Amino acid sequence: MPVKPPVKPPFDAKIGYTRKEFGDIFQLYSQNVYAGLFKDFSFSDVNGKYFISFREEAGTVPLITIEKRKLGSDKVLFVATSPMGKGELKEIARSEKLESFIRQLKGKIEILRSAKGGKSGSASSKK
Repeated sequence: MPVKPPVKPPFDAKIGYTRKEFGDIFQLYSQNVYAGLFKDFSFSDVNGKYFISFREEAGTVPLITIEKRKLGSDKVLFVATSPMGKGELKEIARSEKLESFIRQLKGKIEILRSAKGGKSGSASSKK
């Protein structure tokens, strides 16, 4: 019996970020670089899923990781997680709407920044 080659997932199985989505997420990252919270940004592709991570320092565990999940042909879900310790992750923001997701994430980042003693206020409120 002939061996069949592995089946590739359909092209639309990969989930990328639109220019607007990436721009809004990167703007939030940039504001918090200015505030002193983040110093490293990375993009990773794992099995057709794209993750964006914000880190305090290069090579460290991400403070925040963002994933865009496909819910259907025209629906997506944005999910952000943060480490809790012992290798566990805590979901800190979730929404199908980018604007709502960014708003939730800004609030969580402000709390994180306050806990770490970073610059407060002005950078995250500018837009």
